[in-house]
Amino acid sequence: MFLGKTSTSCVLLLVYVDDIIITGTDFPLITSLQQQLKDSFHMKDLGTLTYFLDLEVDNVASGVFLNQHKYTQDLISLVGLQDSSSIDTPLELNVKYHREKDDLLPDPTMF
Repeated sequence: MFLGKTSTSCVLLLVYVDDIIITGTDFPLITSLQQQLKDSFHMKDLGTLTYFLDLEVDNVASGVFLNQHKYTQDLISLVGLQDSSSIDTPLELNVKYHREKDDLLPDPTMF
């Protein structure tokens, strides 16, 4: 990840193998960076980010949301559980298994 920052704006460049994400608050600077990269490398602008490293990206008015719905569905299909029933996530998150028993005990570091 590369960060370009001024007193009023910032631009982020994230590179993973042959994928690049460019984002920030200064559109002219982003456009300039894109052009510099295109002048030096063979690149294609794929438009608004929708998918990156198994993360789905949803751009909505209230912000940017990430999820792994497709990745999760692919895993479920891979192991043949697509016809299985789902259950709610447990509400109690700060628990550990006791070493001698299978009983759930509160995590003492959380108190």
